[in-house]
Amino acid sequence: MVKDARISELILRLSDHYNTNISTRFLRPYIAGIFANDELARRIADLTEQPESVISQGIHLDELYPELHAMARFIFLVRSEILPNIRNLGPSASGHDSNKVYRDMALNNFAANVRVLAECVRDLLVVVRSRDEADNGKAKAVWRDFPNLSEIDRYLAER
Repeated sequence: MVKDARISELILRLSDHYNTNISTRFLRPYIAGIFANDELARRIADLTEQPESVISQGIHLDELYPELHAMARFIFLVRSEILPNIRNLGPSASGHDSNKVYRDMALNNFAANVRVLAECVRDLLVVVRSRDEADNGKAKAVWRDFPNLSEIDRYLAER
């Protein structure tokens, strides 16, 4: 169990950015297909839906690493499957859509917001791994139990 102000701050930043700019009513129809993977959806929800309670109680690294992996995978899937085809996906807006301006703003800023989300994940992972190694030693760090963490850099790399 880890209680660390910097980690807490980064989790709150990531969660706030995700909930404010990615998981919006305008973008959810576009990303819904990614959440067909229940495990991915659950991990992301665990990371983003109630960060205050997790932070106040402390965080288990063996739970946080898979959540960060899931968020990185989500970013990869959005970049590879959603963003290239975003104008052809999702609901079509009617001519009298009162939310057209907001929907267009969300769509036009989606790539930039995904980039910021990737930076949040990367920043959090660096701090968590550093804390993990400081607490547990480099050889016994918890992250070593998660070989798929090596995929995160690939998932977060822009194409």
